[in-house]
Amino acid sequence: MKTFCFVLAACIATAGAASAQDVTPAIPRADVHFVIGWQNLHAEQPNQYGDDWMNDIFYGGAGMGWHWNEHWKTQVDFGAGTHGSQYRFRQFSANGALATETSFASVRQDSIAIAQQYQFFRNQWFHPRLGIGVDLARETTTEQYQPVFVFDNAARTSREISPARTEAPEHRFVARPFVETGLKAYMTRRTFFTADTRLMFRSGIDEVLFRLGFGVDF
Repeated sequence: MKTFCFVLAACIATAGAASAQDVTPAIPRADVHFVIGWQNLHAEQPNQYGDDWMNDIFYGGAGMGWHWNEHWKTQVDFGAGTHGSQYRFRQFSANGALATETSFASVRQDSIAIAQQYQFFRNQWFHPRLGIGVDLARETTTEQYQPVFVFDNAARTSREISPARTEAPEHRFVARPFVETGLKAYMTRRTFFTADTRLMFRSGIDEVLFRLGFGVDF
C-alpha cells in the first residue's frame, strides 16, 4: 500500500508539472489504458479464527473507454491476478477424539468489467471521477489438504484417519456490482496517468482492487 501511494503521488506530481506547459486535452472520443495493481479477495474461512482475506495479489489489466460527452464515459476492462493463498483449518470429532484438518487454498481470478463513469471538470488536465458497474469473474480454486491424525488411547500412538489430498481445481463464475473512485491526469494533450480504487460486493465487500497505469486518448 505504501508503494502504491508513493507511485500515485509521484505520477500526480509529474502530471501537475506538465500542466504548466499547456497540456489541456482536447475532448476525446475514446481511449485505451494499461494498468497494474493490487488485489485483495475475500474468502470466508470455515472457522471464526482464520483470516478471511487474501491480500497483496498482483493484478494486471487493460481497457478501453467511449466518451459520450465531456463527463460521461462507458469503460470495459479486462484483467487477471496472480494466485492468492489462504491457510485454513477446522476441528472435528472422530470416534470421540478431537482432530484438526489443515489445508492451503489457492484462488485466482480472470475478469471482465463494464462501468459507467462520471468525470468531473471540463477540459482540464486533472479529472477526478466516480463510477458504478458490474464485474464478471472466472474464479479458480485449488485446495491442498494435509494428512489428519488422531491419538489412539488404546494403542498410545497417533494414527492417520485421512491422507493428504488435493482437490481438483474448481471453477465458478461470479457477477458482482462495484463502485469506484479514481482520477485521470494528463501528461500531454493525449497521454494520461490513471488510478482508481474499486469495491466489489457479494455478501458484503467481496474484493478491494487498487489500480494505476497509463493511457492514450483518440
